Amino acid sequence: MSLFPDSGYQPLSIDHVDHVALSALEAELLMAVGGQAVFEEKLRSFFRSAIDEVIDTARTGRFFFRDLEKTEKTYLGTKFEILLRDWLQVPKGILLDLMIGGREVDVKSTTGGGSGWMIPPEAIDQFCILLRVNETTAKCAFGLVRARPAYLRSGNNRDMKTSFSAAGTKNIWWLVSDFEYTPNFWTRISDEIRQTIMSSGKGTKRLASLFELCVGMPVSRVQVAAVAAQDDFMKRLRKNGGARDILAPKGIALLYSETDRDLIRQLGLKVGYREFISFQAKSADEFSLLQSKLS
Repeated sequence: MSLFPDSGYQPLSIDHVDHVALSALEAELLMAVGGQAVFEEKLRSFFRSAIDEVIDTARTGRFFFRDLEKTEKTYLGTKFEILLRDWLQVPKGILLDLMIGGREVDVKSTTGGGSGWMIPPEAIDQFCILLRVNETTAKCAFGLVRARPAYLRSGNNRDMKTSFSAAGTKNIWWLVSDFEYTPNFWTRISDEIRQTIMSSGKGTKRLASLFELCVGMPVSRVQVAAVAAQDDFMKRLRKNGGARDILAPKGIALLYSETDRDLIRQLGLKVGYREFISFQAKSADEFSLLQSKLS
């Protein structure tokens, strides 16, 4: 049975030379995360938050991954490593990026699709977490591998780094290989709607406009802060003068993953860690579930 249904879970065969070690690494990683459900929820927002923080809409006026400088895209690899260490609550390794269950593990990522992970000399024959993110499709991959020399190309670049051969990628244990993470909601709306949101007034009115025009779209806490453009942005979302007072009379409930998790699941919504989503009831049952949020 697939551990992560419909997400491209691909463990190695039981007779594979790396099966025992990678199976144990997977178990230790999931234990550190808090289980499968937590892994999926946090992975949904993991890349979104990291990329949004580097885009930094509030200070740069940028909205999209394509707006990043080449050096910023390179830095994202470091950003993913730092956030992953914090997420797993594991220490930094002595030689490599993480220490998971007594194993040194390196973290490699690519935002260009394919198998563009660059493996340095110190990571050869070591355990690696491989991350792949595609902002165009909002799909990601999370794999485990032991970077054995036989899996790698024979040539090196000027930094003495190498990459996986096409045959070598068949030795990756994929926890997910085609997993939908939270997309950049700016890519799902028109320029006209974006301009409407950003020109609709001060912080509270901009947030109300955002969640009215983007019903059903998860929005990262980072982007909520960017739209509000105020230090006390959470106050701008609450009742008693916040965006919820504008949205509720229109039948729109504003939900937050960290306080409304059970309700979000009852409504069948997919939301990541520290993400907001607005929702408008389409049935009497949904309206009943949302009553406390609309009163």
